[in-house]
Amino acid sequence: MTLKDLISEEDLAALQQELHDRFGLNADIMDGEGHRLLGNTWGNDLCRAIRNDEKGFGAICATAGQMFTQLLKKGEPFVEYCDAGMVRVSVPVKVKGEVVGAVGGCGLVPADEEVDGFTIGMMSGLDEAAIAERIRTVHAADEARLAEIQAFITKRLEALLP
Repeated sequence: MTLKDLISEEDLAALQQELHDRFGLNADIMDGEGHRLLGNTWGNDLCRAIRNDEKGFGAICATAGQMFTQLLKKGEPFVEYCDAGMVRVSVPVKVKGEVVGAVGGCGLVPADEEVDGFTIGMMSGLDEAAIAERIRTVHAADEARLAEIQAFITKRLEALLP
């Protein structure tokens, strides 16, 4: 059983776009192995630049993806940091105890913290000025907002799942 067996691709795409529009996330829908089922929705210019930078992708995005996939397989909702100082919010989709996917997104910075521009510069080919300019496009979220995102995802999944 896969996530697309349970929820139509159209409904998944609509949910992904809704998360992006409502919360400013780089929203995504994942299968049970942590692979994206749909394209990207970019919530900020910084993540897109890191992802498009070969060095940045390998050092930040790929390693974060591996960590997030391991957390996904545990089957519990989580909020976790990437090396750039931003967070991923995720809610697993489980059927009879099996994780068949996850809904969430990344690219927010905790309200009481900052995006780590220095680390991004060291781990990517992006220059300091480009990083500083793009950091301004990253939305902040406090703990209540992160919990709100997880609750919203959970409620929407309950409405969509058979």
